[in-house]
Amino acid sequence: MFSSAQITHKLNITFIILPLLFSFLFTLKAQKDCVSTLQEARKLYDLGMIDDIPKMLAPCMEEGFTRLQRIEAYKLLILVYLFDDEQFEAEKTMLEFLKKYPEYEIMPNDPVEFVYLFESFRTTSVFSIGFSAGFNLSNPRIIEPYSMYDLSNTKLSNTSEAGYQVALGIGRYLSKRVLLNIEFSYAQNKYSFEDIHSIVTENGNSLTESASFEEQINKFSFPVTAAFEFKIKKMLYYIRTGGSADYIVNASGIPTLRSDEISSPGEKTDLLKYRKSLYFNGIIGSGVRYKIPRGYLSIDMRYNIGINNIVKPEMRSSNAYLMSLFKYKDDDFSINSFTFSVGYYFSFYNPKKQK
Repeated sequence: MFSSAQITHKLNITFIILPLLFSFLFTLKAQKDCVSTLQEARKLYDLGMIDDIPKMLAPCMEEGFTRLQRIEAYKLLILVYLFDDEQFEAEKTMLEFLKKYPEYEIMPNDPVEFVYLFESFRTTSVFSIGFSAGFNLSNPRIIEPYSMYDLSNTKLSNTSEAGYQVALGIGRYLSKRVLLNIEFSYAQNKYSFEDIHSIVTENGNSLTESASFEEQINKFSFPVTAAFEFKIKKMLYYIRTGGSADYIVNASGIPTLRSDEISSPGEKTDLLKYRKSLYFNGIIGSGVRYKIPRGYLSIDMRYNIGINNIVKPEMRSSNAYLMSLFKYKDDDFSINSFTFSVGYYFSFYNPKKQK
């Protein structure tokens, strides 16, 4: 025997399950009816009997179709209105279709009339917003060399080192293939300099001494670029060009003095007051985007060409610690860098009829 509490519990479960079951069965029936309606509408269109098609499809447009069936129904409605010379209704239905399916791509079997009307609408995203992250390799571009050694007996070199960058960006199409990108990024650049001085003593021995300096800057960067896109199958390739303004927020370095017998590393030195806060870059690059629903994944490669000197000339000889103990003096230089980033961008659409 069941207690009254158990009976009440079972009744409660039954009252919950039965409505769900009836709702599920009703949905299945509605979908089956709508499939039959769409098939009948196709037959009527093929026979040229189009007057009743909009009324037939209307009850199923909100509920009853799968995604693919609804797309087919929209296309059929648009063709009906075009065939019946109802341009306003055709454009209205196309706009409704594009708002529901903004990323629809023309299929090879789409009728010419549908394609022509589709292409009269703006179907690219209004703008995209997203983020990216990656690494960089920085290489100083020497504008004017300086050294504590005699330059005629000194070999000057610099070395690229790895850093990183993270960025937020927004993109807007200027035309169907040209995308304007505005970004805000934070980056760390690393690089090093070395002055190798060789002399020959009176007894014919060769002595070598080198002053090296490993430098790191942290900066905010504001790149503005334009990308020209071209599509190959499902991949969207692009080339870009533009420029950036970079603002240095931190600069430091570690000196080392080496001779044939010893190596004397120094302490980390603050360089911010010896560096100009603002410098500029030219940008060239390329990349690829892979389309995903409502956005895309990107792989981006750029070469940033430093334009102006980042060293304050009036401060060059004021760092007594580096000059007296480590025989290091700043060159005039800018920074070239290669960057590699991966990112994700979310797209926003606002389809409209083009003039």
